[in-house]
Amino acid sequence: MISQNLIEKINELVGNKTFKYGGELIPGSTTNINIEYRFKITGVKKMMSVGEYYDYLLINVTITSLNDSLSRLVFGFDEKNKHHNFEAMFKTQLYPFYNGLNQAIASYLRFFDDDYVRITIDNLNFDLPESKPITESRMSRVAVRTTVKDVVYKLKDGKSGNFRLPNNDDEYIFTNLPFSYTVDLTLEIDNELEGYKTTANHADNDVIELLIRFNPKTLKKNFYNIIGELNDIIAHELEHLHQYFKGEDVYNEPPEGIEYYLQPQEIKSQRVGFRRLAKLRKLPYKQVIQDWFDTHKETHDLNDEEVKIVINTLLNK
Repeated sequence: MISQNLIEKINELVGNKTFKYGGELIPGSTTNINIEYRFKITGVKKMMSVGEYYDYLLINVTITSLNDSLSRLVFGFDEKNKHHNFEAMFKTQLYPFYNGLNQAIASYLRFFDDDYVRITIDNLNFDLPESKPITESRMSRVAVRTTVKDVVYKLKDGKSGNFRLPNNDDEYIFTNLPFSYTVDLTLEIDNELEGYKTTANHADNDVIELLIRFNPKTLKKNFYNIIGELNDIIAHELEHLHQYFKGEDVYNEPPEGIEYYLQPQEIKSQRVGFRRLAKLRKLPYKQVIQDWFDTHKETHDLNDEEVKIVINTLLNK
């Protein structure tokens, strides 16, 4: 058994040392999580195991970082309810996590004593960086740029086909986004098309469906405009995925015509996409909006008066 003197030395040694855990979180899940934590031995308590009492070290665990979408989703942090009574679930619904973390700490402590070390995680705390609201500027730095780059890489081949991005087995995971996602990309060749056509949709809570129709003969000269539009589209759809993550009403049967474009969640996503495009092209926000509605009449199918109403709504914060 680890002595009191050794406990003090271990606590001094680990101090603010950060450990990583990459095991299970939810029973039956095939997805491992990626978290960081600190721990401290707070005492010793006799506990029964297989009909006999043994000395157990009491461990205080402090989780300091949630580095994957699953752990961020399950822990469910918000300002009103810090972790939704997670400690009450720790040894029951989330037993694989409790057991795996318990074993990881016990394995570390066995380096200090030849005898079998028994521990129990007695207290669970959270010391996470202050959560910042997701904004277009934070998303665009990595997520939008990376996704657009992957789409363009496929498009440069000039071939038609269906592709899952980032690849068939992975997801896009970024530390500044509270969710992961994939892109279902469809490339279609149309030799009669003068320019190009792009459409996108959030097919599920973690999938962006993207269709690009293009003429290989004119693809090169259209690349500048395509890249700009892809930045708009990806930022727009990521905003919808974030709305879904927060539980907002995104997936009900959408209205048609101008009512669709005036939905609060659609206005918000349009602003995110257009601001991204304005920043990329270094153009006034108002000009980018006007240009889009001028060049995408076939897409939005709004008359001039309806376009004016939508644009005014986008410009009024």
